[in-house]
Amino acid sequence: MMVSGGRQGGRRVSAIALAAALLATLAGCGEKERPAPVSKAPPPPPPSTAPAEPAIQPQVGLNPTQRLARVVELLNAGDEKTARVELAALRAESPGMRQAEVLHRSIEGNPYDLVPRGSFSYIVEPGDTYITLARDYLGDSYKFYALARISGIAADKLKPGDIIQIPGRLREPGRSGTAPRRTAPVRTPRREAAPATAGTPAPAAAPMTNPAEALRLRRQGLERMTAGQINVAVERLTRAQRLDPNNGAIAADLARARRIQGAVRTRR
Repeated sequence: MMVSGGRQGGRRVSAIALAAALLATLAGCGEKERPAPVSKAPPPPPPSTAPAEPAIQPQVGLNPTQRLARVVELLNAGDEKTARVELAALRAESPGMRQAEVLHRSIEGNPYDLVPRGSFSYIVEPGDTYITLARDYLGDSYKFYALARISGIAADKLKPGDIIQIPGRLREPGRSGTAPRRTAPVRTPRREAAPATAGTPAPAAAPMTNPAEALRLRRQGLERMTAGQINVAVERLTRAQRLDPNNGAIAADLARARRIQGAVRTRR
């Protein structure tokens, strides 16, 4: 009897221990796992803001003539941004000013709308500027910026020896709108003929001049130069100079044609 009682007591203890273990397991399963804390990334630094560039303001205290001269000066110096501001102020102060409107169209519009059709090659000489070239060949010095845009060389970069295209046709001097010739006429000094003596051969006769034929050949030479046939132009102008050696205009045309011919050969 004592043995059976001990067995029953042991069974009770085991049952109690098993129940306690089961309750502990159930209690552990009921608790939810807590997620590990997530570290927050620091906020990004604020973007660096560069100081805003101050807006360009037109110069104060200028009358329309002075402001117009300032616009031309700025465009010649390559400062188109400031020139636009000054030109806008000029157009507001003097609506309808012809020079201001020409400059405005030269900057904002199509430059080819301000010039005649066609073009010819021109070698820039010392003293040339777009202003003088526009005055001489386009008839309006205020079209200089349109000429600069067409040529593709900035006004402050133009230098002697540059070859540019000038709109229009190369016309003869003396007609309206043509460029004045800077080359002085070539004058051949006269020489007194020495008296012939016995046994001395007579001097060779002077070459015959023909100004009318020289003018015709010169026109042909200018036409060939405009058409780009520079070798033919040099040949015609050379013949023209032989027939009228004292004609300064022919001499200037021939010198220019030879410079263009040399530049073309160098490029090749």
